[in-house]
Amino acid sequence: MDIPKRIQVLDPLVAQRIAAGEVIDRPSSVVRELLDNAIDAGSTEITIQIVEGGLERITVIDNGVGIAREDLPLCCRSHATSKVSTLEDLYALHTLGFRGEALYSIAASAKVTIASKHEETLASTVVVDNGMEGEIVAGGPDRGTRVDVEHLFASIPARRLFLKRPSTEFTMCKNMVVEKAIAFPEISFRLHDENRLRLDLPATTAKQRLLDALSQDKHLVPSEVTELSDEASRFSLRAIATTPACYRTDRSHIKIYVNRRPIEEYALVQAVSYGYQEMLPGGAFPYCYLFVDVDPELVDFNIHPAKREAKLRNKAEIHHQVVVMIRQQISKSIPRLSLATSVPFQPDFPDAAQVAEPAPHHRKAGTHGHTDSTLQSTYERPSDDSWFHRAREILAKKEHPSTKEPVQEQEEFAYIGQVFDLFLIVRKGESLYMIDQHAAHERILYDRLRSEKSIQRLIVPLSFDVERSVDEFLQDRAPWYAAYGLDLRRVADLSWELDTIPASWKSVEREVVTFISSQSAGDMDELEKRLYATIACHAAIKDGDAVDRTTAQELIRKVFALEHPVCPHGRTFVVEITKDQLFRAVGRIM
Repeated sequence: MDIPKRIQVLDPLVAQRIAAGEVIDRPSSVVRELLDNAIDAGSTEITIQIVEGGLERITVIDNGVGIAREDLPLCCRSHATSKVSTLEDLYALHTLGFRGEALYSIAASAKVTIASKHEETLASTVVVDNGMEGEIVAGGPDRGTRVDVEHLFASIPARRLFLKRPSTEFTMCKNMVVEKAIAFPEISFRLHDENRLRLDLPATTAKQRLLDALSQDKHLVPSEVTELSDEASRFSLRAIATTPACYRTDRSHIKIYVNRRPIEEYALVQAVSYGYQEMLPGGAFPYCYLFVDVDPELVDFNIHPAKREAKLRNKAEIHHQVVVMIRQQISKSIPRLSLATSVPFQPDFPDAAQVAEPAPHHRKAGTHGHTDSTLQSTYERPSDDSWFHRAREILAKKEHPSTKEPVQEQEEFAYIGQVFDLFLIVRKGESLYMIDQHAAHERILYDRLRSEKSIQRLIVPLSFDVERSVDEFLQDRAPWYAAYGLDLRRVADLSWELDTIPASWKSVEREVVTFISSQSAGDMDELEKRLYATIACHAAIKDGDAVDRTTAQELIRKVFALEHPVCPHGRTFVVEITKDQLFRAVGRIM
């Protein structure tokens, strides 16, 4: 083990490069900082060029206000900035940059050339090569600023070892440009890879900017993208999001911007997920770009060199309002199951030549070159739930016939039977409907539980022990549970009793206790939904349960009476297959 040396002050160049490593770790970091400066300069047009993934050169050109000749020498010095001047300015930030570390850090790791023209003065240029500052010379753009960063990390070979291939580094730079561009739709962005234009985002609206930026995403359906907005006392919300008909299997497109800065804030990502919870199936997530504009006094960005984190003093309030906004403003569309058109099987004998060649997009190659006539199930987007409303109208007329018009026999559904001990098959008109019996019954029970008013006192209270976190939570939330008919009493440290329960919950009282003893966090709205969903799930008809005809028909009637056939977990449990779709699938019609 080496004996520690005596304490000494680091060489300025060593200290400079250590500090630079906190801000600049790869070419995309350079792009991020240069874009922040260009945006803060009031630019309306920004052009970026990347050469060799940014290792050879990164150029950013803007048409902003420019930099005065006398200020050029200060650009690449430590903590030199035009964004803040006093401590109070840190709590009233209206710019993306404020630390005065970006150009200083870049210039410590590369050759930086800054050429700029400010107002009526002549254009000037300065070069800072790995911390060595050159003389100011005349010449530069006719307007705005051009910054060239060349040979990044050339003098720090160890740093280059951690970088990826140029193509990968370019992709990271492109993603950074897209991330910034989404927050500033009023600015046009153009990105070149070498001399090839790879991204062209003209100034437009917020929604169109997102669609333009994600135009290569094959999963995004433009017609399913909508805009949301809400206002509160010291913050406002705006979101560009998809309806439940368009979703992903990961959270990669739930993005949070606070005062136009992209930040990593799991609590707000969670709020978006909660908002969609009853509208999407398990494991599904929306596209949602959430923009929070908050009073600068309530947010602190000065906690991370790359400004990817923020402290929000009113985070809980924002979290709640995000959930409310989504649930109130996102329409609950219903996906429908359909059978893709399939081409009839063509036998291998001479008469087959007389069969017309199917369209290319209908063919699916088999292992021997034959057309595969396998039925395929797909989700149609956008969904059309008009069939469901028509069915409800027919049922309503059947039960309440008009006395002013001649009574005609209305078309009623016909229950065919149960398959796979799970699905109820119903025929109505020219369609077949399949209903997931467990999810359907779960939803019916869920609605009944929420309207339950009768409370029953238990002859023998149910005792249960909890962990410390749950014990502390219950001491604070016991009055909330009481509002739902669950009278909880703390009898000792970590020990509780349940004295009352809604009458219809009596059969699942143990499940209720299990739920209560497992909850140690969450707001009232979320706990309520989880509680009802848990109870309904345990009490509902299970997968594999045989259902008699009377029970099945009654369940079907109640399903058709629902506004939206979605279970408490967000799963749609009714799907339709039309006669036309079936005929096409087996080749009876083309």
